[in-house]
Amino acid sequence: LSPQKGLSCSQLLRNSRVAMPRLHRATRLLAAPLLICLLCPFASAFLAPGPSLSPLAPPMRAGGRGGMRQARAGGVRCGMATGLDSAQLKSKILQVAALTDRGQRLNTLVAPVYQEKRTAVKELVAALEPSSIPVDEAGLTGEWELVYSDVELFRSSPFFLAIQQALDTSPGIPTLGRWLGVTDETRKSEMFFKLHQLQVLSWGASTVGRVTQDIDFSKQELTSAFDTILFGLTVIPIIGWFKLLPTFGGRVVTLSDKLVLEGNTLRMELQKTQVVEVPGVNRIPLVSSLFMDKWYPVNSVWKLLPWNGGPFDGRAPECSVTVAYLDSDFRVTRDISGALFVYTRSLPSE
Repeated sequence: LSPQKGLSCSQLLRNSRVAMPRLHRATRLLAAPLLICLLCPFASAFLAPGPSLSPLAPPMRAGGRGGMRQARAGGVRCGMATGLDSAQLKSKILQVAALTDRGQRLNTLVAPVYQEKRTAVKELVAALEPSSIPVDEAGLTGEWELVYSDVELFRSSPFFLAIQQALDTSPGIPTLGRWLGVTDETRKSEMFFKLHQLQVLSWGASTVGRVTQDIDFSKQELTSAFDTILFGLTVIPIIGWFKLLPTFGGRVVTLSDKLVLEGNTLRMELQKTQVVEVPGVNRIPLVSSLFMDKWYPVNSVWKLLPWNGGPFDGRAPECSVTVAYLDSDFRVTRDISGALFVYTRSLPSE
């Protein structure tokens, strides 16, 4: 490129060195608002017109002898929790978790298979609940790993819990939602989760890896993290014998503070989120230096948005879960919709 008229090459170089840091700062400041603005309009505009659109809607009852054969073939059946002690109940839950890939195979958006296992886990958890130890801060403190959920795994993050609470507790249904036939204003978040799942998991482009929660009452903080792997295997169908694209990804870390335990309910306020490197996985190319390893002020941006009461006195991104069962190495929680999340204590690092 030739220099601009009246400016030498050295002057242009000095100007670019001044401009680039300003561009980087502007990009970082805009990243969080853009992220929220991209996500939340879908959440407020597209609303689930009923349970049938839920990716993980409750299963239809299997009828007749065929349904009984299917249940027995899957290793679960009504009354399977009868007479089992807590260790046996937990073992059965973990067995179903392994068979269903932490519950991901229960996703009816993919295929309505293994639905009898959803009922089985609910029965097992109901039988396990009476043997829970008292729920207190000491028992909850520490790192936990998600091993099963009957909804999307990413919904265990306070980021998505806050979106769910904001949508499903807000009054009324927007015009577009009514046009689509929405009648239940308490299930408005379901379409948002469906859209998010279709965008990030379509064609196998993204998979969810390890999901954890670290609870620290001394700091009143809950730190959630989930690993996401992008382009695990990309080949030319039939004739492909090598990967077309490299595999990369990151760990999405979300920090919530003001953590309190009220009875069996954990309440918190979403603060910020960042994407960091996952050991053994390539960093996101091209944009990693701009978007990774930086905290984004979700709380501040959330309060500015008009649908959250902003920009002057917006509502905080709050969320809560109820602890249904707790012991030294096993925890079961429910979100406000009743969805189950089963955690075990994380294994010690080598």
